[in-house]
Amino acid sequence: MLEHWMPTCRSRFTRSDFDFVASVLAPDGTRCHLEKLWQDPDGMREMLDLRELFNCVIESPAAIRITPRFYFYMLVRHAFLQSGLSDVELADYVAGVLAKRVCTELADPLQDVTCGFTHAAEFISFISSSTGRMRFHLQVAAGNQFLVLTGMYPDFLKRRSAMGHGPGLEFYEAFAQRSFLEAADSGTAAGVASRHLFGSLAEAMPTARRTLNRVAEEFVFLGD
Repeated sequence: MLEHWMPTCRSRFTRSDFDFVASVLAPDGTRCHLEKLWQDPDGMREMLDLRELFNCVIESPAAIRITPRFYFYMLVRHAFLQSGLSDVELADYVAGVLAKRVCTELADPLQDVTCGFTHAAEFISFISSSTGRMRFHLQVAAGNQFLVLTGMYPDFLKRRSAMGHGPGLEFYEAFAQRSFLEAADSGTAAGVASRHLFGSLAEAMPTARRTLNRVAEEFVFLGD
């Protein structure tokens, strides 16, 4: 189980998310077996991996009832599976990062500090003057921010680069990758689970970024 502070999704699904799943998989109202699967991590994973459920998330008007965490988990998990990224914890974390851009948690002290940073230099100035656990969390925040920007807003970074206002998309992808790798190697990382997660995310970053580009293009309207 990942540390409680990490922006994961599956442990934070709500009753409305379950009701949506049940309405798709048990429309006749027989939900007892689904309740048991919902409480079991492997059972939940198998249910949510069903293509039938994913299709309803993106096509059914009833999906308006689901939470942003559930929505982004389904998008990221199924897109990652198609790209060969089968680690459910990886999809859970990335979906959590995306969902936090929609439903900001007031308890997150770093959310307001770094959410507006769009240049690597802004993070470098913070990270270079920090130590210990704060440095670790800033490395994670840097990775998260450029995971979102390169994954969901690649055109923004490309336009800015074309105007000479910043480096190209590949630079920021590499910066996010390096930030996650440094977080994984940090002596103050929260535990084995987070070190493994950030190491896996650093390794998967190029594929994850391209996959999120497809998610943004096909399923998420982010404006011009």
